[in-house]
Amino acid sequence: MLLTRAQRALRPLRVVASLRIVCVLLALLGAVATAEAQNASDNPIVSADDAFGLTIGLESVGIYSPTYVRGFSPQIAGNVRLEGLYFDQQGSLSDRVVEDSTIRVGVSEIGYAFPAPTGIVDYDLRDPGSGGTAASMTVGYGPFESRFVNVDGILPLDANLLRMPIGASSQVSAVLPGYTSRVENFGAAPQWKPSDRVTVRAFFDWQHVLDAKTAPFIVTQGPYEPPLVPSGYYGQDWAKGSSLAENFGATVNANLGQGWFLAAGAFRSVADNPVSFADLYVDTLRDGQADHLLVGNPDQRTGSTSGEIRLTDHISEGPWSHDVILLARGRDTVALFGGSDTVDAGAAFLVQDVQVPEPAFLYSARTQDDTRLWSAGLAYRGQWNKRAECTLGIQKEDYDDTVSTPGESGSHLSASPWRAYGDLALFMSDRAAFYTGYVQGLEDSGVAPSNADNRGAILPVAETWQYDAGFRFLLGADIKLTAGVFDVTKPYFNIDTSNVDRELGTQSSKGFEFSVAGEILKNLNVVAGAVLGEVKVSGPDLAAEGVGNYAYGQSKVYFVVDADYSIPRWTGASIDLEAYYWSPAPLSVDDSLMAPPFVTYNVGGRYKFTVRHVPASFRVQVQNAGNVRAWSFSYSPGYSQLAPRTLLAYLTVDL
Repeated sequence: MLLTRAQRALRPLRVVASLRIVCVLLALLGAVATAEAQNASDNPIVSADDAFGLTIGLESVGIYSPTYVRGFSPQIAGNVRLEGLYFDQQGSLSDRVVEDSTIRVGVSEIGYAFPAPTGIVDYDLRDPGSGGTAASMTVGYGPFESRFVNVDGILPLDANLLRMPIGASSQVSAVLPGYTSRVENFGAAPQWKPSDRVTVRAFFDWQHVLDAKTAPFIVTQGPYEPPLVPSGYYGQDWAKGSSLAENFGATVNANLGQGWFLAAGAFRSVADNPVSFADLYVDTLRDGQADHLLVGNPDQRTGSTSGEIRLTDHISEGPWSHDVILLARGRDTVALFGGSDTVDAGAAFLVQDVQVPEPAFLYSARTQDDTRLWSAGLAYRGQWNKRAECTLGIQKEDYDDTVSTPGESGSHLSASPWRAYGDLALFMSDRAAFYTGYVQGLEDSGVAPSNADNRGAILPVAETWQYDAGFRFLLGADIKLTAGVFDVTKPYFNIDTSNVDRELGTQSSKGFEFSVAGEILKNLNVVAGAVLGEVKVSGPDLAAEGVGNYAYGQSKVYFVVDADYSIPRWTGASIDLEAYYWSPAPLSVDDSLMAPPFVTYNVGGRYKFTVRHVPASFRVQVQNAGNVRAWSFSYSPGYSQLAPRTLLAYLTVDL
C-alpha cells in the first residue's frame, strides 16, 4: 500500500519532468519548421457557419456551449462525440489534442447519424497537416493572475505516412481574483495513414491541476439574493484541491471497398480528484451573516471505458444515394464518491476574510457506482438529387447501474428501452432548406452538487425526447440565416426541501432559436443568436413538494452577439465586440424569487503580422468590460461570484 501511494505521488513529478523536455524540444523545432500556420490565424467569429456554438483554441462563439443547449447540458447528458464516435468523457480534454468543438443541434444535425435530444458536443482531433515540421507557441496573461505558455507542433515521423501533432502547456490559472491553480498539460494525437483507404488516429491527453484554491458557494435561508460583496478573495488558504484528467484512445476509418465503410473508436477517460473541498456559506441572511461549513472530500474518482463500431453501406443509384448504418456502442463506468466530512466553522459574514484553521477531517468509506450502457442500432439515410434528405434510425439500449454504499443495502437500476429518431430536410434551392425531426434518448442526469446532502451522487439515467423544425437560408454569398422551433422533454432533477438532489417532476423546454452568421457588411463579420422560450416543470402536486412551474435558473430570453471588424487601412488589425443578455430567471426551486435581467459585454482586438516571414498574432480582450456586479448561478440553488472586469492578452507565433 505504501509503495502504491509513493508511486502515485511520484507519477506527476515524472510527467512534469517529461513535459519540460517536450516544451524545449518543440521550441527547438521552430528553428527548422516550415511555414504551415497553426494557431495565429484562428478567429472563430470569421470561421463560424452559425451561432449554435463553435470553439477554436482559446475562444468560443455562439449561444450554445458544451454545458448549455436549449436549457440543458449535452456534456452532463453524456452526449459527447470524438471524431463523430461515442465517447464517455469524464476528464477534461485540452487543446493539445483537440482542434475544435461543434454543437450539433437543429439544422446542424441533418444527416448526423444517431443524434440526441439534448444536442451533441462533437470534438475534432488536431489536424495533422500535410507539410513538413510545424510548431506554434502562445504566451499569455490573464484573466486576473493567470499566465500561460502553450507550445504545439507537428512531427512528420514518416512523411505523410505517420504524422504526430504534439503539445505541452504550463500555466497559472485564475477564474476569479485570488483563486488560482497550477496546471500542467501534455498531449499528442498521431495519425497513421498506411494507405488511401485506411486512417488510424490515436491520442493521449494528460492534465494535472495543483493548488487549486476553493471558491466559496453561498446558499440563502430564504427566497432572496445574498448581499453583493466586493470582488476579491475570501476563501480559505489551506483549501487547495488537486485533480488529474487522463484521456486516451484510438480511432480507425477504413474504406472496405464496394461502398462499405468502417469507423471505430475505443477510449478511456479518467477524472481523479485526490484532494477537494467545498467552502459553503449556508442559511445566509440578508445582511450577509451565514453558517460557515467546510467540507473535505476523500479521493473522488470516475473512470470510463467507452467506444463505438459503425459500419456503413453506401449505394448510389442515379439521383438517389442510400446509406445503411449498423452501430454498436457502449460504456463501462466506475465512480467512487462520497465519504466526505463536514465541519461547522460557526457564524461568519460574507464580507469578512476570516481564515479558519484547517480541520482534521474524518473521512468515511466511499460509495461505488458501476454503470454499463450498451446499444445496438440500425439507421437509414436517403438523399435525392440534393433536393431532399431523409434519415431514420432505431436503437436498443441496455442500461445497468449498481450502487454499493458501505453499511447500507445496495441498489440496482436497469432499463432496456428502444429509442428511435427520424428527420426530413427539403432543399428548395441552393439557398433555402427546411428541416424537421424527432429523436428519443436515454441520457445521463448528472451529479448532485456540493451543497446537496447527497453530494457527488450519480443521478439516474433518464428517458428524453425532442421535436424540432426550422429552416436555413443563405442571404448572400457568405451570410447564413437559421431559425427553428424546438420541444425537449426530460425529467427534472433538483434539490428538494430536504436538501436532497432527486427527480422532482418533468421539464419541457419549448422555444424558438435564431442564428445569423457571416460577413454582413464589408469587413464586418457577425455571429448572432437568440433563444426565446421557457423550461416548464410539470408533475403531481408540485406546490406540496416546494416546486414551481418553471425550472431553476432558466431565462426565457437569451441572446449573444459577436462582431469582428477588420480595419481597412490597417492590414491585419481588427476590433471585436461580444455581448450577452439574460432575461429574468427563477432563483428558487419554488419560483418565489426572480433574478433581474442583465447584460455583459467583452471588447477586444487582434493584430496579425509577420516576424521574419513567420505568421504571428496578438490578441487582447477586456472581459466584463462594464464591470457588471451580480451573482452567478447555474442549474441548482446557490450563488458564486461573477467574474469582475479583467484583461486577457496573448501572443501566438507560428514557428
